[in-house]
Amino acid sequence: MAYAARRSYAGAAPACTLTNAITSSDTSALLTGDVTNWNNTANGSFYMVIDPGLSTEEKVLVGSRSGSSLSSITRGVDGTTASSHNAGATCYPVFTAVDADQANAVAAALTTKGDLLVTTGSALNRLAVGGNGAILNADSTATNGVAWLAAGTAGYVLTSAGAGNALTWATAASPSDSDQNVIAVQIFS
Repeated sequence: MAYAARRSYAGAAPACTLTNAITSSDTSALLTGDVTNWNNTANGSFYMVIDPGLSTEEKVLVGSRSGSSLSSITRGVDGTTASSHNAGATCYPVFTAVDADQANAVAAALTTKGDLLVTTGSALNRLAVGGNGAILNADSTATNGVAWLAAGTAGYVLTSAGAGNALTWATAASPSDSDQNVIAVQIFS
């Protein structure tokens, strides 16, 4: 499972109202109002607040929106409790503490110049910068799928397919008595 699910955000989304009353266990709702600028769930789910500022205030995670129809709603998120809401209850998309916490986790993970943000697929991790000349290598045995190779690591050579082509690292052939491995750099002005 990914560290954090992508969520959808959109600016200038006006407040709408619930078309019908919903119970604390309903997972779908209809909106009345202009939803033109509301989040498009094709890019991920979004958070919405219902009855903001009232004793029944509730935040929900909307999994799908088609026009003014909302579905796959997770109720009572971000420290709120699932509640019943009357038709006409105000609602609009919001940024939540969950969003802020995930953003802070990313910012806090990087502590040193050159750090990389890597993941196991379920957790974010800091990969400290490698030593001068180190090569970042895809490595399925490493926790995060990548690892640094020290400069001059045996078995790797810098190769080029000729002038104008990118330099790449490749596994070196095992030398025999008549072979020579030569590393060269071409500089073009």
